[in-house]
Amino acid sequence: MADAIHMTPSGPSDRWLGAWGTFLIRGAFGFALFVLLYLTWAAPEILPFLPIVMLGGAGLVFLFQRPLLNLGVVMCGFATIVGFKAGLQAEEALYGLYYLFFLAYWFFTRSILNGETVCRTREERVLLMFLVFVTLTVPVSFLFEVYPGDLMGEWLSLTMLGFYWPIREAVEKHPKGLRVVIGSVMFVGLFVLARNLLEYRSDLANAEALWQIATSRAIANESLLMVPALFSIVLFLRTKSWWGRAFFLTMVLGLFAGLILTQSRAYWVAFFLGAGVTFLFVPMKDRVRMLTVGILSATGVFALAWFVLGDYLLLVLTGLLDRFLTLETAVTKDISLINRFLEAKGVWKHIQVNPILGHGMGVPYRFFNITYMYSEVKTFVHNGYVALWFKFGIWGLGMMLFLMIRFWMISFGTWWKKLAAPVPAIVSLAITGAITALAVTATTANPFYQNDLMFMYAVLWGMVGGIRAGGRASLGERGRAHG
Repeated sequence: MADAIHMTPSGPSDRWLGAWGTFLIRGAFGFALFVLLYLTWAAPEILPFLPIVMLGGAGLVFLFQRPLLNLGVVMCGFATIVGFKAGLQAEEALYGLYYLFFLAYWFFTRSILNGETVCRTREERVLLMFLVFVTLTVPVSFLFEVYPGDLMGEWLSLTMLGFYWPIREAVEKHPKGLRVVIGSVMFVGLFVLARNLLEYRSDLANAEALWQIATSRAIANESLLMVPALFSIVLFLRTKSWWGRAFFLTMVLGLFAGLILTQSRAYWVAFFLGAGVTFLFVPMKDRVRMLTVGILSATGVFALAWFVLGDYLLLVLTGLLDRFLTLETAVTKDISLINRFLEAKGVWKHIQVNPILGHGMGVPYRFFNITYMYSEVKTFVHNGYVALWFKFGIWGLGMMLFLMIRFWMISFGTWWKKLAAPVPAIVSLAITGAITALAVTATTANPFYQNDLMFMYAVLWGMVGGIRAGGRASLGERGRAHG
């Protein structure tokens, strides 16, 4: 991995970047050490934690001198903040500081020290403009009855889109970049799966009635299960070794089982839609393999469920079947879904007041909640597209729709026109399915409010940009060779 970091040609600007980058890292470390020594003198009670902090600082210096490794660590580290605990946790604060510094360092070294053109395509310029304009709406939010905590949470979630550029660079320039990015996504997915299974097991153990067992669910971070599962399917198709196929089949089995346990109907539909996109455009032999994977996964999930749940399996299957059968009547009879339509109707009244500029982040709205039969005031809107219009006006909605459509077209075009090597090309097809799936879920699960979904959008878009740019470079080299 270390060798892959230095594969790109070096030049004067690279040497300048290395010298100044090392100087900045060491300077920041020295300043932090000075602050820590002062705090130790002013507050001796923190002395036992000083060795841990110093080791952490040394680790950061090591990581920031190895960009690809640093990217993998910061992506895997996202697993530490995917929970939904009340209040700000220590690990969330530390990770927030880490990833914000990571992004700031990346942009500073590339654009200022190295003089690179960060935004090389139209979609990259629109993405950067979106992030800048979103930040500039903060003063607008204070013209309304803003909730500062919600404002900060929304802004931090949207900053996750900044991961696009480091991911695009890694996939484009480093031979192992795509492998590191996909591996990091797999790691986060497995972490979420393990945590959800533990929480689900705890719920079953604490259940006091049969209906609680039947309706128990592990609803959290569904996208972090769905996208790695879609990647696992296509990697199963392209892996030649039996060990590799066994690994990715196990990944599909486990992640799909975790997705089922969420009992999130929107993500069930989205997963089959995303897998259907892949199924539709791969060759016939790959379709046969996908059907085989599906049958084996269903059999494996059932066997695993029988082993883990035992006598509870029938109750759990009853609850899942009941949840599945409600898909047909969800739009007309599901009170939670109808409530979300009423929610969107309530937000629409606010949109009409300021449809161009929007109301900004952290601004509440009111609607009548028929689930609990009271007038509710909150900032979260389940429909992501309605939320974008409400918060950022028509410009925000237009920019996001442009980005979603544009990256979908690029990823599908990379596969259809064979603009990349076989593995990156079929990964592009899986990304096409994932973008399609997430676009559908955005109607009932707002991705523009949640850090896990914004992280996943950045990963998918960054991989699209990196694969396409790397494919173009390879085609150019082949063209020069033939010429």
